[in-house]
Amino acid sequence: MFEQVTVIGPGLLGSSLVLAIQERGLAKKVVIWARSQKTAEKTRKKLPVDRVEQDLENSVQGSDFVVICTPVETIAAILKKIAPIAEDDSIVTDVGSVKALICQEAKNLFKSISASFIGSHPMAGSEKSGMENANAELFENRTCMITPYPEDSIVEIEKLERFWRLLGMQVHRETPKDHDSIVSSISHLPHLIASSLADHLASCPASWLEMAGQGFKDTTRIAQGDPALWCEIMKSNRENLCDSLDQWQKSVDEVRSLLHAEKWDNLTQYLSGAADHRKKIKS
Repeated sequence: MFEQVTVIGPGLLGSSLVLAIQERGLAKKVVIWARSQKTAEKTRKKLPVDRVEQDLENSVQGSDFVVICTPVETIAAILKKIAPIAEDDSIVTDVGSVKALICQEAKNLFKSISASFIGSHPMAGSEKSGMENANAELFENRTCMITPYPEDSIVEIEKLERFWRLLGMQVHRETPKDHDSIVSSISHLPHLIASSLADHLASCPASWLEMAGQGFKDTTRIAQGDPALWCEIMKSNRENLCDSLDQWQKSVDEVRSLLHAEKWDNLTQYLSGAADHRKKIKS
């Protein structure tokens, strides 16, 4: 698909992306940018790349596709540096979990140049992090949301969609604003709930945790995610997340009232409805 791809940031997503691109033969050359000398040396040893750069501007030279795979709070600053020197007609995207602010910043930066930016959010993360956990199949059968603006080139939108599909992803188009509202409920809120449950049980005797079954482990698994990374994600999507929390609180209040009132038939209906909703979600 591409002559040269630059992946900015060799974390879990960036490193997995390199492996997936190489395995599927989607680029003639792959370049990766790493911030530190230590990470650059590790990247050269562990990832099948043609070049490792520590200079951000050098890393995007000659690339017709650039993917920013750094924490969400760093993406806008990176865009400011690479937009003026991005190759003509190249496509720049990111993998950030929050889109509205990033896409608006990119819209301003790319409006007068021939390179283009279209946001992406491959929902293919893990509670594990780092290059050592990279996996070429990480994106297989996962969802990717892309967030173009109406004025973006349909040719480039479809090319970006094709790229993610070739990695095995199911692609959806959403506006940046709608994306942030959606992920606040289906991604950010679940992480916060898992963390809240783990925090709540921290006050229980240690022996209780030794007896915890698979249900508890499944429910709290994602709470192991990088705390600093998730704090920035929640900070960036604060208003939507607060709205999602308010809606979830109504559901919690409903269950509490049913328990207090001993309305067991109503509780059964509540649990049945929840079970039906869960069955609609593909495993």
